[in-house]
Amino acid sequence: MMISKTRLKKIRKIMLPIDGSATSMKAARIGISLSKKFRSDLIGLTVIDLMSLPYGYFLTQPGTRSHDNMLEEKRTEAKKWLDKIERSMLEAVGEPQVGKVEFRSEIIEDPFSRVESAIINYAESEGVDLIVMGTRGRSSFKRILLGSVASGVLSYAHCPVMTVR
Repeated sequence: MMISKTRLKKIRKIMLPIDGSATSMKAARIGISLSKKFRSDLIGLTVIDLMSLPYGYFLTQPGTRSHDNMLEEKRTEAKKWLDKIERSMLEAVGEPQVGKVEFRSEIIEDPFSRVESAIINYAESEGVDLIVMGTRGRSSFKRILLGSVASGVLSYAHCPVMTVR
């Protein structure tokens, strides 16, 4: 499907859901290129899937060292991915234009929502015009054409979703 130029000019805010996978980082590079071309603001988003934490996380008392360390490792990893995206954006857009294009990153930890629901809800609340994401995340199901998170976002997002292989 072709998107007309008039439609593309309305893209003011692009969201990049990042999980550190190769496809999410590739999608981020494409999102950055689109942001540069259309002078769209970018939001880098990582959802920490608390259900994917090791079983020991749920067996340890909140506030204990081992409990907090597991979650902190996930936060640190997410921050690294988002910082990498921000550096890539600054390189692509260039320092003088940074005032014209804004980059913001967000880490969500929601124990009650599925990852795709958190992405969709955040995109709606922020008025995102386009979501650019990888087709498959970090799961071990390599043969799946479209991952469950990407499939859920494609099915229920309020805005266009571009998936990248």
